[in-house]
Amino acid sequence: MKKYVDSFLELIYPEKNSCFICDKYDEEIGERYICFDCEKKIKKIVPPVCTKCSKPINYNKPTELCKECSGDKRYFEASKSLYAYEEIIKNAIYNYKYYNKPYFYKLFGNLIIDYIDEENYSDYDYILSVPLHRSKLLHRGYNQSELLAKYIANNLSVPYIDALKRIKRTEKQSEHSKEERRKNLKDAFLVKASSDKIINRSVLLVDDIYTTGSTVNECSKALIDYGVNKVYVITIAR
Repeated sequence: MKKYVDSFLELIYPEKNSCFICDKYDEEIGERYICFDCEKKIKKIVPPVCTKCSKPINYNKPTELCKECSGDKRYFEASKSLYAYEEIIKNAIYNYKYYNKPYFYKLFGNLIIDYIDEENYSDYDYILSVPLHRSKLLHRGYNQSELLAKYIANNLSVPYIDALKRIKRTEKQSEHSKEERRKNLKDAFLVKASSDKIINRSVLLVDDIYTTGSTVNECSKALIDYGVNKVYVITIAR
């Protein structure tokens, strides 16, 4: 019965074998949701990069940390990002968040899972997501980071925990400077009281974009203060 239901749904929502980026249909695409031509156009982040936040750095730089990570307190162990936030990937993330395309989590989720496998980025016990404020969640209808984190958790067989809550409503972060972002996000997150199982454990925090790192850093601070041992971060792009 399930097979017939799935086949019917594919007729209504022809996602399988379709590229979410260019809408091309090709049976070779399968459930990766991206065609070969689009995938090869996306700019990957490659070494040398900052070992803390994955920002590309110059070969001649005498340290493995970028300027920001050398000067700012980072509460996470490491933050990994797959792609440069530009062109194709930028438009895809924008569509995912603001044009009611929640199913894009399948595309981004598969790309992240492949990266995790290739890089052996797996030293964590639970997977979490960066939360949205209730008002923004009601407006958008879904949390893009939560959808992504749950998909990754399910495919990696790592427990997902809804541990974080955003208690402070902030304006759109992209409209502010680094310092303004930091002030806006100060004390914006708390760990839910029902999250004791993450104490003394390591977690992977999932978000869509790493810009200045203020959001994931504040989430990480809340988690570390709560008793989490280590926080690792992964984002689609930076």
